[in-house]
Amino acid sequence: MYAKCGELSKAYEVLQEASSSDVVSWSALISGCAQQGKGEEALKCFEQMQNKGFSPNSVTYSCVLKACGCIGALEKGEQIHQEIAQQGLLEKRMPIGNTAVDMYAKCGELSKAYEVLQEASSSDVVSWSALISGCAQQGKGEEALKCFEQMQNKGLSPNSVTYSCVLKACGCIGALEKGEQIHQEIAQQGLLEKNDLLFVAAVDMYAKCGELSKAYEVLQEASSSDVVSWSALISGCAQQGKGEEALKCFEQMQNKGLSPNSVTYSCVLKACGCIGALEKGEQIHQEIAQQGLLEKRYHPWQCTCEYVWKMWEYYDGREGVCRFATT
Repeated sequence: MYAKCGELSKAYEVLQEASSSDVVSWSALISGCAQQGKGEEALKCFEQMQNKGFSPNSVTYSCVLKACGCIGALEKGEQIHQEIAQQGLLEKRMPIGNTAVDMYAKCGELSKAYEVLQEASSSDVVSWSALISGCAQQGKGEEALKCFEQMQNKGLSPNSVTYSCVLKACGCIGALEKGEQIHQEIAQQGLLEKNDLLFVAAVDMYAKCGELSKAYEVLQEASSSDVVSWSALISGCAQQGKGEEALKCFEQMQNKGLSPNSVTYSCVLKACGCIGALEKGEQIHQEIAQQGLLEKRYHPWQCTCEYVWKMWEYYDGREGVCRFATT
């Protein structure tokens, strides 16, 4: 319970206070760490569990592979994968095979992920989606689309996760036609209304492909929107050099009662820089500073530096920008 609620220290405390523990309780803790993105902690717990003489089961292995994937611990992941293979668990348990594919994909070892997938006695939409996701995250859009085609050729129907990854792949390589086709498929199945992830992915895809009006249209047609979808649109505007449009979208987002996050602020600063909106940029910079985001997040700080440099270029090194740059 504590692990699933994110109270990992409390979960560990309960485990230590127990008169006895077993692989199930340790696996629950390791799973909680992995789900919270605490890969290092998950691996430490795994080591402690083994030091107590407990042998991992398929659930434990899956959680440890997930932990390796989230922190890019390829060497440890390979070691665990070998242990699993030696015990013959890959043939018996499809979820472990899926997690192995996901681990290699997240670690950037796409060829190895594909190899594991091909060697499996059977595969499903989850394992293929993990591979497609890895390709998309690594910016390998063409490879992602090829894997998607192979998956469909095997008679497997994509789910919302698959579609989301494919839309991301289309966006990263500017494959507008394919992206539109996927968007139509999703809409025909009524998935946009059911899954916010797909809706955001569609907005992001159109924005990255330069189809800002279409991205805005998708956003307006949605039954609800959030800061993530608006940030995707604002980001697209900024990337296309449409600073005025980005600021208008930012204003609309705020009028809807949505609070910007660090990604939104980064995009807005970029927009201010590209059109020389010094006053607005200073206002955003102050908001970020007041919220302490400059210390907590890398992106706003980086974009503030980029913004100052853009202002310097735009105003040809005027004194006001010099003063701002030194505050």
